[in-house]
Amino acid sequence: MTSPSVALRCLALLLVLVVTPLDLPASAQNALRIGVISAADSAMVKSAQLAARQINDEGGIGAADGAAFSLAVVHTPPENMEVAIANMRQASVIAVIGPERAELVTRYMSQLQALDVPIITPATGDTVLLQDHTNRLFRSRARASVTTAALADYLVSKLRIRTIRTVQLDQASTVTLITLANSLSPYGVSLSNTLVMDDEPDAESIARDIVESDPDLVAIYGPPLASAQVYNRIHAAGYSGALVYDQADNPAFSDIVPADDLSGIIAAGAWSPSLQDAASEAFVLDYAREFGQLPDALAAASYDAVRAIAASIIGVGRPSDNLAALNRFQGVQGLLNPAELIRGELSSNAVVTQLNERGAPNVVARYRGGRPISEGASLVARESPTPAPTPTLAPTSTPSGHSLVIQSRVQNVRSGPGLQFDVIGQLPQGTQVRVLGATPDFSWLVIDFQGQWGWLAAYLVETFGNRALLPVIQPPASPTPAPTSTAAPSRDPDLVVLYAEPTRIILDQPMSVSVTVKNQGLTATGPFAIAASFQPGDRYTGVNSNGLEALGQTTLQLSQTLSGASGPQSVIIVVDLNEQVPEGAAGEANNRAYAHNYIADRPFLASGTTTIGVGNIDLDGYGNPDLAWTGRDLVALGGAGMYLLYDFNSIDQVHYDAINITLATLESLPLDLLRDAILGLRTADGHHAVLQPINAARDGPITFDYRVYR
Repeated sequence: MTSPSVALRCLALLLVLVVTPLDLPASAQNALRIGVISAADSAMVKSAQLAARQINDEGGIGAADGAAFSLAVVHTPPENMEVAIANMRQASVIAVIGPERAELVTRYMSQLQALDVPIITPATGDTVLLQDHTNRLFRSRARASVTTAALADYLVSKLRIRTIRTVQLDQASTVTLITLANSLSPYGVSLSNTLVMDDEPDAESIARDIVESDPDLVAIYGPPLASAQVYNRIHAAGYSGALVYDQADNPAFSDIVPADDLSGIIAAGAWSPSLQDAASEAFVLDYAREFGQLPDALAAASYDAVRAIAASIIGVGRPSDNLAALNRFQGVQGLLNPAELIRGELSSNAVVTQLNERGAPNVVARYRGGRPISEGASLVARESPTPAPTPTLAPTSTPSGHSLVIQSRVQNVRSGPGLQFDVIGQLPQGTQVRVLGATPDFSWLVIDFQGQWGWLAAYLVETFGNRALLPVIQPPASPTPAPTSTAAPSRDPDLVVLYAEPTRIILDQPMSVSVTVKNQGLTATGPFAIAASFQPGDRYTGVNSNGLEALGQTTLQLSQTLSGASGPQSVIIVVDLNEQVPEGAAGEANNRAYAHNYIADRPFLASGTTTIGVGNIDLDGYGNPDLAWTGRDLVALGGAGMYLLYDFNSIDQVHYDAINITLATLESLPLDLLRDAILGLRTADGHHAVLQPINAARDGPITFDYRVYR
């Protein structure tokens, strides 16, 4: 029997839904609906409506059976997220855009995931996607560390900035400043920070101190009003160097700073309406005609999200998987390459802007995947902040851009960064895993361990990749020691997956994933099964085990043959599939916690690492030379061609469908452009290939990793 309190709560929710109806036009009742969690007059809603109308004018969405559907946008404000999510469910939306704020995404993660549709947020916090294990959460614009890395490269490589003074006016800016410091570290540039936590900062004293130290650049972080007051005093005191402020276009700042003093302020972001790109310029013009105002970065991200959603629902497959598999999709923000990025990221595009004499932000540099590109998306040579006659290329990294390898025979994984935190498991020597983030001082690293964050001491592992691109993760609170002795552990059996391999699965041939399972309980388990549905193709496979003794572990094989498009995938490996083992509440809760991330890829014809001196090389072994190294240039031979692959940090991220050999039109690349480069290739015999230089010496040998596909 339903209790009165439950009935009253249900009635209250129904009443709320009645009094807060969705803005749903009558003409859209039979359309496919996209939900936007944002205010009715927001840029996110307006640009979503614009994109939907344009798609409908173009003929709508064509289904596989020839039917056509129109798109409709429904919206609801984010002030009451329970109601907003209920409204989305009531409207039967096919996808949700928003909410904008990272804290709302985090707080209501499980409720948003329960909608069972793609959730596309513009929140830029680096850790937002790390908390999603459903593969239904996406980000519509570049994350904060990507735009900050673009800013750091521009300041050092283009402006030759060497001394930077930062002024921090609030505690909320701490993570941003740490990210900037991390991004500048590879260039040998450090920050000198002035922390001012007063409600009314002594702008006069700050300005005097800055003028005396005379840095190349001042970066201000904090609320617009306080920042404007400090900036005015710095400018009046005679400081003439460069200045960075990321909210210079906020009226609370620009209305206080004299118009003549706004010129030259630098900022970085995901997009700007001044971007000189055909798709972007068309969007700005259409938006201005429709709404009488310029769009902002949120509008551009929302517009791209609707277009991407429309592309993801054409054909077969789940929209979330199709969205993740989009490759070189033209968006307003630039090319969107989710297939080449960490699962969930739609864009790695960033811009650096500088205010002109009228206070408008002009784009002065454009980046994709951390690499500078021109307005036409061709690569701009990166200038090294400390040029050397013999460039040494960065070591390779893993699919996330940063990885670690366990060096000890066995290393503990803890629930937090310190020996006072509980050990939640162990990893054996040689295990390589993706690093998700780190403490501010990089002394502890965070990984995905059985569906939760696991912490490893950095000094005990070997790391690869650019740590400046890692998100900073604030440590959890230190555990409080129990006043009494620790109770004996539960005697219930508890099955968990420790790890699975390989991280690259070859399509169209039998594969076997080795899954190491442990019983971390104090009682034997008896028989149990593990299973997973691997992508692409949703191929189910399972295997039975006779059981495990207390604290015992075993390795089981999940075998199947996968077919479909190549690309990054993630699968939940389920233990105790048929619930044969009585594990108790805690043990049952982690049976679906382990996510195995891997790359589905086509078979190789040849792969490895090779070093050649000045001369030719035949990569695929068909007898025709593909490349020549002159000591200064890499040259394509005999009909071969090259192009620069963007949005990859390592050759390990690249897969067959990410290589478009029709773009392989470059016949040569100089040594300077090979720094940090990843090349897509068409061999002389027409095969797809990828190549990443490791190091090269002018007039000497070149060493590179390569892979040629069948």
